[in-house]
Amino acid sequence: MFSKFLLKLASVCLLIGMTPTGFAQPMAMDKVVAIVDEDVVLKSEFDTRWTQVEEQIAKATGPVPPLADLRKQVLDQIIVEHLQLQMAERAGVRVDDNQLNQALTTIAQQNNLTFEQFSQLLQEQGLYDVTRESMRKEIIIGQYQNGAVNRRIEISKQEIENYLRSETGITDIAPEYHVAHILIPNNGQATTDRQGELANLLYAELIKGASITQMAEARQISGMEVSGADLGWNKIETLPSIFAEVVPTLEAGAVSQPFTSPNGYHIVQVLETRGGSVLKMNQSQVRHILIKPNEIRTEAQSEALIKELYQRILNGEDFGDIARQNTNDANSIVSGGNLGWVYKSMVPDDFMAVVDATPIGEMSAPFRATTGWHIVEVLDRRVEDMTNENQQFQAEKLLRQRKFENELENWLAEIRDTSYIDIKEF
Repeated sequence: MFSKFLLKLASVCLLIGMTPTGFAQPMAMDKVVAIVDEDVVLKSEFDTRWTQVEEQIAKATGPVPPLADLRKQVLDQIIVEHLQLQMAERAGVRVDDNQLNQALTTIAQQNNLTFEQFSQLLQEQGLYDVTRESMRKEIIIGQYQNGAVNRRIEISKQEIENYLRSETGITDIAPEYHVAHILIPNNGQATTDRQGELANLLYAELIKGASITQMAEARQISGMEVSGADLGWNKIETLPSIFAEVVPTLEAGAVSQPFTSPNGYHIVQVLETRGGSVLKMNQSQVRHILIKPNEIRTEAQSEALIKELYQRILNGEDFGDIARQNTNDANSIVSGGNLGWVYKSMVPDDFMAVVDATPIGEMSAPFRATTGWHIVEVLDRRVEDMTNENQQFQAEKLLRQRKFENELENWLAEIRDTSYIDIKEF
């Protein structure tokens, strides 16, 4: 470890213009402020981070901790980042240009910019390279943290069951609805036939695709007052009570029939839904033959072989026998290519697209997918209720999220305590 550190320190010396004997042309020298296992923290890195903190301090409206404490916290943060980057590097965590571009695209979209516009803006400010490098390190640390910390978290079946029975669990897993509504008010008077006719007319227009929010903003339609609003995202218990029975019966995009309350005629539309544990999954029972290009078989040879096998099945040979003798799928070779019941997210999208397009009892033509060349036969289809499995999955996910921050803090303290760290005066 010490020899590796010397090599690292020698490279730092080269970067700051020093010769192995310590002689150099007169120039500003960087300074090592901390040795972190096989790495070093330079004063220039600390100064850059501290400048950012000072900018935040200048904007702060409340009390600010003592600067000496803040400087220590900033250095500790940099030290822990260096430790994680070293561990991630040893574990082989890498981030390619595509991942970086996707991350930058997300930031650009959050600021109503395209990736090209955002990149141009960074280049004009001289921040393009440093932003990409900062983002690369952030993604690497995030990926390594997720793996390292999640391995330390255990969620028992009993914890999941207890959570699902608790009021907190029931509330957390309940679905959310993005709801908009329109009201034809009666202003304290009895509802009239004209109001009912207008409600039915608006309902018919909404079914055709009219915007419910634009209707509500019109304030007056056919000489009658209208109102309403986009209520945003709500769970059932936070919606107005008059909507609580109607909304759960509607799927995303669906519009309710006009209904009355003491206030007048209402129409409700569920714009979107999210969460919830009810899950019915379309599944297909399939078997397949997979031929993969490899060191001894080219892409063209693989395509020729799959087409030959396809023709043999058309000529009457048994699909299962040919699969057992030829498929490159180790998981289904014994069963004659049978994959059992498959569904979206279980297999690659390009494979599932062919499965969905193939009628029951029929076989697809040979096709190229992510994993290689395939022939697929669809044996049956069903809609499977996977609500229980989905509840278990969501409960485990939420419990894991709750434990993650505490476990992350413990893990970071452990790696710091068990690493070689030498902080210099600066």
